[in-house]
This record gives sequence, C-alpha cells and structure tokens, in this order.
Amino acid sequence: MSNSSPSGKRLVRSKSGLRIIPANDNERSPFELVEPEWVPDNDSPSCMECREKFDFLKRRHHCRRCGRVCCAGCCNARLALPRMCFLDPVRMCSPCATTTTNENRFYHHHLKALLSGAILVMSGDSECSDGGASLSSCRLTPDHRHLQIQRSDSSLNLPFHRLMAMHVSKDRGGSESEEIPESSGTDDAPNSGFFDTDSDYDLNCIVLTFKSGSGEGGEMEEMEVCLSAPSEAAPSAYAFLKALQQAVLMVMEAKPIIGTGYRMYRHHLDSVLQLCRDTSIV
Repeated sequence: MSNSSPSGKRLVRSKSGLRIIPANDNERSPFELVEPEWVPDNDSPSCMECREKFDFLKRRHHCRRCGRVCCAGCCNARLALPRMCFLDPVRMCSPCATTTTNENRFYHHHLKALLSGAILVMSGDSECSDGGASLSSCRLTPDHRHLQIQRSDSSLNLPFHRLMAMHVSKDRGGSESEEIPESSGTDDAPNSGFFDTDSDYDLNCIVLTFKSGSGEGGEMEEMEVCLSAPSEAAPSAYAFLKALQQAVLMVMEAKPIIGTGYRMYRHHLDSVLQLCRDTSIV
C-alpha cells in the first residue's frame, strides 16, 4: 500500500514497516537498498544465526535488512535504517545491526561533508598532481545522485549510477595505492562492517572511472576523473575524500541488487565486504 504526496515522495507500508521513498524510482538515492524478501517460516526450522531450533518458547523473528529468520536473542536490535528509507527503527539480526551502525556513521558524518563540499585538485587522468590540473569545487548534489565538480571554465555532473571503479591513494606522494573495481558478486565472506579508515588525513587521492557518452557503435566510453587534496589543503578536503570513498563503496554495494531478494542481497554484500578487506579498506 502506498500514498503519494505533493513533495514527490510516497509513503509505503509493508510488513517490515513504513517507508518514505521517491514517487519516481529514477529519483532514488544510489545509496538506497531495496527492502528484502522475508525467508518463509516453513523454510527455517532453526535460527539462521545461532542454529538453535525454534519451538513454542523460541519464536521466529525476521531481520528487516536481510530477511533472515532468527531467534529473539539473535534479532533483538532496533536501529534506524536510512538505506531502506524506514520511518522508524526496525528489528535486525546481530550482523546486520553491526553493518547498519557503521553505515549510520556515514549518514550522520560523511554525508554532511559531501553535501557541504570542498576545494580539491581535479584532473582528467590517473596522475594526481597539481601540474596541469586546476582547483575545483566539489560537492554531492542534494538528491545524492551526482558528484558535481565546478571549475573556473567548466562544470561536470558525474552520475553515481555510471560509476565503474575507484582507485585510491593513501600516500601524499601518491606512491601507495589500492584499486576497488566494480564487484562481480561471486565471492563468499562473513558479514561485517567496512567502515572506517583511521584518519581523515590518510587518504590523499581518489580516481573514479565512469561510463560516459556513446562511443563508436553505440558503446559506452570510460571517463576517468582524479580528485586530490591540494597543497596545504583545508581539513574539509581530506574529510571530503574520505567521505567520497565510503560513498563509492555503498554505491557499488547497492546498484547490482536493485529489485532482488534477500539471497542476492546477502551474497553481493558479502562479496563487497571481501573485496574491501582484500584491498585493506577494513
């Protein structure tokens, strides 16, 4: 059941709770996760977390984030879940509660840095240096869908849904780097959080690869944008780069699973988490 409002939002009621989502699906935030399907009660004779059998006293509870069936002891957390647009805190299993707690730091801290913006050095190649590049004003658009880069002679609106890969450098000289490609969703790993880096100052450069325009034969071309902290950068520059790194990880986690149920959701989430561990992000 849903009700639309003049503000372009609609109220949706499901068995998991009330959600406020955009009336137009094309206006949804790239950080958003779809509400998962619930595992049927008949398919889970025991808790999917601790494996203890359900009985008259040990009752079934569904995690609103992953849809698994767990006992009360393993599914007793109630947290805000902005990535699924719930109005009120919802019930979650222990692993999802840990992940959501870490993600909520992004909404409370990093998202503000992205919306406030920062002055960074922007270039169109993978070499993050001041030479041949110019200072640019960078910020996330209010709908969270585009990275807006304003230069003295031009501007760019880079859509997050066309993001393909991220390459990061944690060394101010640019000698230590890690690459985070778009995940294929084929690896398995335990569920755990993937935030945060140790300091706002340990990330100096991010190279983002986007799909852009149509090339020959109608194929999408790749566009590479390098953003780095300028010399004697303000703290806001490093805070923005760190926040952008977390935002990209969330976008890459979310976009392959739109419209899928809990099984695909958990499988892809585990894949992204393993990828982050392999690149020492966690």
